[in-house]
Amino acid sequence: MADHDAAFLHDFAERWLAAWNSHETERLLELLTEDVTWDDRTFWPDIIEGKDGVRTYIERIWQVMPDVAFDEIGRFFDPNGGRAVVLFRQYGGPPPQVDNDNRFDTHGCDIFLRFENGKLRHYLSSYDITEMMRQLELLPPRNGRVGGAYLVSLMKGSR
Repeated sequence: MADHDAAFLHDFAERWLAAWNSHETERLLELLTEDVTWDDRTFWPDIIEGKDGVRTYIERIWQVMPDVAFDEIGRFFDPNGGRAVVLFRQYGGPPPQVDNDNRFDTHGCDIFLRFENGKLRHYLSSYDITEMMRQLELLPPRNGRVGGAYLVSLMKGSR
């Protein structure tokens, strides 16, 4: 099975989602090359290079979202380019230190940009952490603000 054919991409998407929902760090790391490039700057401050950095990232995810779960919404493949996008729903409760029982339920996507020898070499994520935090009541309501005006209003409030 080639790294870029549809059968491989479907199988990888299945294993990927199952690994995330298992909450087993090693199971996720098995899907990655040693020198993986991991880009989730929504959650993490920098692009991560290598499995050791991804291990730290994944362990932090389990700490702040101990019951996070993922449901697939859809898959979009580019077998000729060896790329894929998996749309997901993510949901769960707040970090343990947050004193409320609110839940979040948002959407995002995993973007697989490159594979090598059956493993993911370059990953990019996209999801809305702002909406997640609003649902957990960790950010104030939008109050009709559109676009970046909402984020700017949060910065002004912190001065």
